[in-house]
Amino acid sequence: MDPKSSDVDTIEPEVMDASCPDLSSSCGKRKAETISPDEGCEEEERDSESDDQVWGFDSFEGSDYESPDEPPEDEEELEFRRYARHYHESQGFKVDKDKFPKHLTHGLRGLDLDAIFFKPNVTGREYMAIMANVAIAKYNQVENKTVTLDHIVRVVVQLGYGIKAYITFMAKESPHGELVEYQAKAERKAWQRNIHPIFCRPAPS
Repeated sequence: MDPKSSDVDTIEPEVMDASCPDLSSSCGKRKAETISPDEGCEEEERDSESDDQVWGFDSFEGSDYESPDEPPEDEEELEFRRYARHYHESQGFKVDKDKFPKHLTHGLRGLDLDAIFFKPNVTGREYMAIMANVAIAKYNQVENKTVTLDHIVRVVVQLGYGIKAYITFMAKESPHGELVEYQAKAERKAWQRNIHPIFCRPAPS
């Protein structure tokens, strides 16, 4: 299989409107330069991490899905239970298109990497590379590593009050090393200026 392809069917997201999708770019810096002293506290709050964004926190760790003892009330509940079990099995990093319940409007779903994600022309692949690199930079700093992103394989996102991304990617651990599959989780809530890395790690074998 081509390592650059994804084996997960994806759902094209609603295109998001943002004038500066790369918050670490010069656009973000120009915004920061125009902040007045009175706005400092507000901007600091917008940039602070939430409790669930602490580095190294994996919300799926030690959390196995168990169906309720009582039978499902209807087909929708049965469909949701199957979906919840499915995404727990991969700890959020793989959600097949046919497993996503038709009645859900929000939830973990595969991202179409080649579709426009931010207007006017930023694709999902491009923005997820930005998110992955934020997580990689933190990982390299904490673990004293030199991991570099090669390419994005697939992404599962949860949209609603921001962007939470479960990113599977191929990376090199040294300049001439072999490609290694990695996972990263990063998030930017709707009120936050910056992407917050949550963890980065070699993919479980």
